[in-house]
Amino acid sequence: MNSNTRHELLNLVEDFLEGNASESGIARLEALVLSDQECESLYLEVVQLHGNLYWDAAGCGAELENVFSLPAAQSSIQPSVNRVVDAVSWPRRAAALLSTVALLVVLVWTIQSSSISTNSDSTVVENTSTPDASQHRDIKVKQNEGNVVEVRLPQNEALAKHNANEKIVEPIVSDEEILPFDSASDLQVVAFINEQIQSKWDENSVAPSPRATESEWVRRIHLDLLGRIPTPLEVESFLDDSDASKRLKLLDSLLESRGFASNFASIWTNLLVGRSRGRDIDREALFAYLKGQFGNNMPWSKTVTDLISAEGSADQSGPANFLLAHLNNEAVPATAITARIFLCEQIQCSQCHRHPTIPDWGQEKFWEFNAFFQRTIVEEKMVLDKKTGQQQRIRQLVDTESPKAEPAYYEDLRGVMKVAYPRFADVDVKPLPESTLRDQLAHLLTTGSDPQLAQAFVNRSWKHFFGHAFTRQVDDMGPHHEFSHPNLVDGIARAFVKSDYDVRRLIRWICLSDAYQLTSKSVAENKFDEPELGDLPLFTRMYVKPLSPEQLFNSLLIAGGVSTEEIRRRGSSYAQREEWLQQFFVSENNEENGEVSTFDGSLPQTLMMMNGELVKRAIDPVQGQVLKEIVSDRSKSEAEHIQDLCLAALSRRPTPQELEAIQKMLRNQIRLRTSHNMPPQLAYNEAFGDVYWAYLNSSEFSVNH
Repeated sequence: MNSNTRHELLNLVEDFLEGNASESGIARLEALVLSDQECESLYLEVVQLHGNLYWDAAGCGAELENVFSLPAAQSSIQPSVNRVVDAVSWPRRAAALLSTVALLVVLVWTIQSSSISTNSDSTVVENTSTPDASQHRDIKVKQNEGNVVEVRLPQNEALAKHNANEKIVEPIVSDEEILPFDSASDLQVVAFINEQIQSKWDENSVAPSPRATESEWVRRIHLDLLGRIPTPLEVESFLDDSDASKRLKLLDSLLESRGFASNFASIWTNLLVGRSRGRDIDREALFAYLKGQFGNNMPWSKTVTDLISAEGSADQSGPANFLLAHLNNEAVPATAITARIFLCEQIQCSQCHRHPTIPDWGQEKFWEFNAFFQRTIVEEKMVLDKKTGQQQRIRQLVDTESPKAEPAYYEDLRGVMKVAYPRFADVDVKPLPESTLRDQLAHLLTTGSDPQLAQAFVNRSWKHFFGHAFTRQVDDMGPHHEFSHPNLVDGIARAFVKSDYDVRRLIRWICLSDAYQLTSKSVAENKFDEPELGDLPLFTRMYVKPLSPEQLFNSLLIAGGVSTEEIRRRGSSYAQREEWLQQFFVSENNEENGEVSTFDGSLPQTLMMMNGELVKRAIDPVQGQVLKEIVSDRSKSEAEHIQDLCLAALSRRPTPQELEAIQKMLRNQIRLRTSHNMPPQLAYNEAFGDVYWAYLNSSEFSVNH
């Protein structure tokens, strides 16, 4: 069953169950179910889930009997040309299409289609097997050498297959085989990553894309590490460097920079407390703390310990702001977000009922974790601000001094009140005089040779650099979801622990891997590697990532000539960025403390790119420093000016066809302006402003490839 059929079937079943199905829809549903065994199985699973959810909602205490995972509905929209814009969401593409100005159609099309076109000969073979959680089974595993070994999988093994004729894709190996190095040196870990990725390519008979060009790579590494495009000078300096190890040199230089610390502090501030200003916390104190942690390369285990066990006021204790933002609603948000951010587990599903796809995750799992936060309260008091002389309200984290463990109380599906005491990783925790419950939780999270904390950070870091994690959802690593590369994530996580949770070394391993060096352009041999369609990624190329709001804002500043120092420091540009972000994000104070975003493909975002203040300033021949310096350089030709503009916006030089199309349009625009009595130099400058506008509004500018 392919993804389109699955998508159609799920929609038809939903309409049928909700009483909205037409006669033709019912007929189509019947035809699908009767024609295919997989369709019939999926139909029965959805019907069962629907009935159980309604049963649970009625308070009757029903439990799901089968373990299964429903795939997300996938879009059937396929672009006709493979280009950099492929991985951008459909709303973004539609909005960009609507915003195209007729005057610059040829130019924008030329820019966006300058990537390679490919054919699509490959066939996707889907695996819709369901894990068998009922009993232990012996399964034969065929390894690469052709040997067959007997492996007994545990009862809840996520990789178990209900079809005895299927092969396990990843061989089950020992820890020594997974981690073939002792000291976890950089070269050994990188070689291990390359070997594991290559093994997957071989198993799936795919080939990687070519190595990324120097222009493509230098833009990518600046966006990933510094959160902005490189300046024209930074690009030219890198391109002119003939050193064979210049990628390694630049990587190490950026990791040591203050821009890296600021960027990752911003990323993690957003993850921990969101982007909106609706929470009553001190974001600046949290950011400053995180900037110090990343700047000094403190162990990730130490950072997590600080965030979970922090005490004190919002202004005096930076890490305390994490829990100050989420200790509402009986610490339910704090429970869910702590598990999701640091463990990549979504346990909120088991708050009110048994997890729909994991039989071992009952309500007690959520509330035993919640019990770690029950002794922590938020106190508010008024203090005198010595600078202003005004009374100021201060919020602070305080742990109660009760000698007894404070349990969590919850109501089960039958309406019976139950109690849960602090428990994590099969360890029951009791209060100790010298440490709080949160201290002990942090200790449990960060100890051992293979804690889930390390795997979660590896998974989240891989997602940051590749656009896709080892799981379909980066923050849902439960046993119901398989890893694309289980041996790889386990090996990197163990090496990460051995390095004492060294964040910079982990990033170094990822960025030095062969997979990170690849271009984003697909080839015929890896065309079907499309994780956007719901398949697990093979990392045969660099997947295209839409720029985050911060990356887009910072990159527009760079395009306008604002200094990198101004972008890094908390000055006027930062204040402008924070105000700019608020138009796209609104916080929600509910049981998950979520955030509503209108950034991806929204009309305000499109209008902002078309005629917002940042873009207008960048294309102004007087205010835009980059454009001003380029067009005022009389020693260069028209073609060289175009090349410099392309370098400033896209970190590359235009192709010959692109250059020819732009020159033709440029001369037409200059001729048109001068025919209306505009001075030639002004007509020249404004026409180049149009060219720069087109580059900044191209899809290539708004993605990281």
